Amino acid sequence: MTIRLKRLQADYQKIIDTFSPDGKIRIKQNIGNPPEKYQLEYLVNSLVMRPDGSIQTKNSHLVEIFLTRSYPRQAPQCRMLTPVFHPNIAPHAICIGDHWAAGESLTHLITRIGEMLAFQSYNLKSPLNGDAAKWVEANKAKLPIDKYDFSTLFEAGEKTMTESGLHAKESSDLLACANCGSQVKRDEISLCASKHAVCSNCMIKCAICGLDICLKCLTGKCSICGRLVCVKCFYKCSGCKKGICKDHSSTCHVCNQKSCPDCGVDCQVCGKSACLDHIKSTAGVCKCSKCQEKV
Repeated sequence: MTIRLKRLQADYQKIIDTFSPDGKIRIKQNIGNPPEKYQLEYLVNSLVMRPDGSIQTKNSHLVEIFLTRSYPRQAPQCRMLTPVFHPNIAPHAICIGDHWAAGESLTHLITRIGEMLAFQSYNLKSPLNGDAAKWVEANKAKLPIDKYDFSTLFEAGEKTMTESGLHAKESSDLLACANCGSQVKRDEISLCASKHAVCSNCMIKCAICGLDICLKCLTGKCSICGRLVCVKCFYKCSGCKKGICKDHSSTCHVCNQKSCPDCGVDCQVCGKSACLDHIKSTAGVCKCSKCQEKV
């Protein structure tokens, strides 16, 4: 099972343990095994704009969350399936990008959206809906629209998981994975090379050097072989700017920049590799002083 599938499975388990069928946030539908798309109903007081321009309260909203192929390094794609009048929500997107990190659990993101709908959270500096931002600026005294304490969802979820035997009986025996947020036994937590405490499902090895890394570590995916490697084995091609791993890169002996196989050329005189900026393409000779003297 790939690291993405392991993360999806951990997310799904935590979601069903945290959000009950009769709670404020309910799972209406999930697609995939493990799920990579969710439809959620929020029974939260929020605002909608009517056709006549009036602003009214509504307490049922549908949200779609899609976990892309690049998840969890890339933020989930979130959008409303029902209209909402909010500064940071547009018909095509819910603005969560500025706050996303690979280590954030999906349950936390789902809860953050609930806080946004309740107007417990909003950002007026870069709104998606300018009219909603103006309304909030003029009506801050009326906010939040819903005062529900969303932190109780996590308390309920953790209690359910403990009672079902998924965790140790003593809370002191549990640690949260820095990637997926799952609560696991202390002796099942490992430290990656960057000292992130992660569960076994979130620990991977660099495909080049074998270093233990996790999704919170700085990593890259080679555009040629598709392998996930640590930051020490990952480069950006100086020519096309594509991501490449150490095995698919060459070093220009003139400027020491890394190039992919398409952007690195062996000099016809000295035989050394050079980037496109330091080789005469017509003659195939690098621009170092020694080779230039010979031609």
